[in-house]
Order: sequence, then structure tokens, then C-alpha cells
Amino acid sequence: MKVFNHIVTNRAKRFFLLFFGGAILLPSCSEDILDKEPITEIVADTAFNTEQDVVFSLNGVYDALQWQNVAGNQTFPLMQQGVRADDLHSQSAAFWQIGAQYDQFSTIIPTLASVASVWSKWYQGVARANFTIQLAEGFDKFETPGLQDQIIAEAKFLRGMYYFELVRLFGGVPLFDEPIISAAQEQFKPRSTAAEVYAFIEDDLQSAAAILPLKGIERVQGSATSGAAYALLAKVYLYQEKWSDAVTAAEQVINQGVYGLETNFGDNFIQTNEFGIESVFEINYVDGLSAVDFNDSSQSQEGSGSWKWSFPFLQGYNSFNNFIPRQTLVDFFDDSDQRKAATFLLPGQRTNSPGLEVLGWDPVPDNFGYAIGVNTGARKYFLTFEEVKELTTEFQSPLNEKVVRYADVLLMHAEASLMGGGGNGATSFQQILDRAYGTSNPTAPAYTIQGVRDERRRELATEGWNRFTDLVRWDKADGGGVIASALNAIGKTDFSAPRDLLLPIPQQEIDTYPVGMLEQNDGY
Repeated sequence: MKVFNHIVTNRAKRFFLLFFGGAILLPSCSEDILDKEPITEIVADTAFNTEQDVVFSLNGVYDALQWQNVAGNQTFPLMQQGVRADDLHSQSAAFWQIGAQYDQFSTIIPTLASVASVWSKWYQGVARANFTIQLAEGFDKFETPGLQDQIIAEAKFLRGMYYFELVRLFGGVPLFDEPIISAAQEQFKPRSTAAEVYAFIEDDLQSAAAILPLKGIERVQGSATSGAAYALLAKVYLYQEKWSDAVTAAEQVINQGVYGLETNFGDNFIQTNEFGIESVFEINYVDGLSAVDFNDSSQSQEGSGSWKWSFPFLQGYNSFNNFIPRQTLVDFFDDSDQRKAATFLLPGQRTNSPGLEVLGWDPVPDNFGYAIGVNTGARKYFLTFEEVKELTTEFQSPLNEKVVRYADVLLMHAEASLMGGGGNGATSFQQILDRAYGTSNPTAPAYTIQGVRDERRRELATEGWNRFTDLVRWDKADGGGVIASALNAIGKTDFSAPRDLLLPIPQQEIDTYPVGMLEQNDGY
């Protein structure tokens, strides 16, 4: 059952409220508080008594992955990656303010509440990871052999992932490597350099990869594996142009022999094939544990709201028509590419949903009625009519979302190899082409830098974890021009480097810090 990272005991929940919420419980008013010692630190002695309690703490670290709303603002990675770049419209008409703000650069400013929420999301994940690592390191009641090291390794993998999101979105950020549980500890830290943050991430992922098991024998289905740690490490190296290290890390994943490409590309994005052979790491969503929706700011998310934002034209779906693929992205695919029909819902396409067919909505209608004039939807999040009818709340899809697929690893291997990192990247690239176009298809691109970049865009389109920051790193590698060219092609002319290469440091964080300690990014 897909519940491992959702269930937390009442005891653990109370501690999370105490520690992660920043509250300190005061003694009862019936006691003479003047005779009490001041509370200066938070301890876990009474909250975590068994090894399962420590596992519950680790589950809380995973939970941050699910949050699509923090402090009342949506935090979908699709906003920072797809909408901010050239892949997605924020909506089919101008009604979603946060999406519209990410769809242009002049409105991405330090006081933007949604930017603060993204920062908060990943730092809360870091705080939970720090706490779990320290808790597990000092816990002396483990009964299961190897569980202590496993918990620490999983928490380090997640901490590395959360810092990776922070550094590629914001640049160098403050590094906290232990939980703040005492008033005597340093509460504020200046920004580390991006290089320092990347070095910290590398240490975490290398440490995790050495301990975590192979896929197939992980602690529970969906928990971090050595393959996931090496895959993320390859991406971390790729962003630093450490080409040989990226090749080596990618080959660690390839040589494990437990991953492969789905023959049918679309099988990556259906409920009946979650954690399939191509899945390296994915966010584990479950519907049915709560009746609230993804906009609930209590951070009790269990199901995904991503599907809800892409299908307004289908009767019975009641969607919000956001995250709409741009026509330029649709046209970027050749019709012989099997990924096209699995990435987009297109006019005249069959959804294979008997319920929609009865309603006269299968095949897909010719005109979606979008104000922007595009007729498409993001199919990777699609639920059939039958699946929608089974939801506890239609705002929570149980369909998992992929963070890293084996195809991503092959493309990283191909790119780093081509850039001088060694290895046989051509073979990795050919696997991507053969699956997409079939063998000996003359429309398939050549194994060149541009060919790999184009296939990376097609392969990972609308998944929400790569597009904008891929453009940024390619822009750096080419000495400029890449990202401006991509954005100009869709009419986004307000991009300005270096300002818009990164998100601004949230103004509320700068104001909370001692004056002058937390510096703003250039141009803001």
C-alpha cells in the first residue's frame, strides 16, 4: 500500500508541531512559572521511544515532497520550471494570479509571496532532515540491524535533494546542517556560495549512495535507493560542468542493471505501473487519507493536484485549465515520435476512457475553448473518467509524479560524455531515440550537443523538474544567448540576465535576518 510516508503517530505529530512549527509549550498557569527554569531547547526524549518513532520522523522528511501549497501559495515545480520557461502557459485565460506572475519576469520580485513559499517548502524539508539525522545518530534503541544507517542515508538523500532545489533556484543559500533546537545555537547564517552548497550536496549524496540499497530491495517501495542517489549526484555534477564525474555517477546507475526504458513511453504515467522499471525516484501520492485538497495550507497533502490543472474541456472534470503546453512545444515533436501522444492530449485523440466515451468526450474534442487559442492538455497527469469518479476528493490524484526517470540518467550520460566526460554516451542516446522514433528513423536527431538538448526537452516535457534550469546551465556553458533565444521565440521579451537567471531571495527572509546579513541576488 502507498502509505509509508503519510502515516505519523499522534505522538510524533505533536512533536512536529512543537519543533517544526517553532512553538514552545509553556507550563500550566496553575504552576508558579516564576520558579521554573526557562525553556531554551527542545528535546525528543519523550516523543521518540521506539525505532518506529524514528521512522515516523523520516516519513515527515518525505512529506515535504508532496506539498503543492505552502502558506497559502501554490508551489508546483511546474511553475518555476515549465511556466517560467518556454514549455507551458500558466493558464488558458488570465485568472490565476500566481501563475501569471511566473509567466513573466517583471512580476517575479522579492516580495512575491509564492517565492517565499517555495523557499519555505524546501527549507522546511531541510529542517526535518536535519532533525531526523541527529535523532537517528543519537538513538540507542534500534532493534533492526542496519535500520539506523538506512534512516540516516535516506534523510541525507532528501536533504541533498532539497538543497539542490534551493541552489539551482536561488543560487548560494544559507547552509544549515543540524537542527536548531536550542536558543544557544546560531539562528541565522549568511549565504554560502553556490560552490559550497554543491559540495555539501555532493557529500550528502555520496554518503547516501554508499549505504542505500538497490531498487527492488529498498526499505519500503518508493523509499530512496542507491540508484536514486547516484542519479541525483549525476545531475548535481552536470550543473557544475563536472563532466567526468557526471559520467561516472550515471554509469553507477546504468551498471546496477535494475533499470530500463518502458517499451511504451506512456506507461511511465499510469497508476497501474507506478515504481516501474524506468522509475528511479518518484513522489508517492495517495488519495483517500484526507478529504482536504492540495490548496490546504496545513501541509497534510497526500494526493496530487497537478492533474486538476490541465483538463477543463472534459465533462465531469471541473478543472482549472492551468499548466497548458504551448503550441510551440507541441510542434517541437515529430508525429513519428511516440512521446507526442503520451505527453499531450490532442484534438481527436483517444483517451481510452469508457466513461468519457459514453459522454461523447472520447475522442478528445477539436476545440477546447481556450482563450489563448491552444488545443492541448498535459497528458502525463491524466486520469481517466473512471479514476476520477473513485477519488475521495477530486483535488487529490493518487498518480505518482516522477522526479527522476532512467531516461533522464541516459540523457545526462549522453550529454556529459559528449562534453568530454568519457564513456559511451552515444549508446545511451541511441536508446532514447530507438524508444521514441523506432530504429532507423531518419527524423531522429543526430548525437550532437543540440540533439541531446532537444531530446532532453522532448523526453522530460511537462514533468516540471528541469526545463528552466536546463536553459540556465546551457546558457552558462555557451557563454550566453541560449535562454534569451528560447524565450524570445515564444514572445517573452522581458527576460534580463543576470537578474532572471535566479529567483529573488524572499524579502521577508532578508527582513528577518540581521541587517545586511542575507544578501539579495543581482538585479533585484
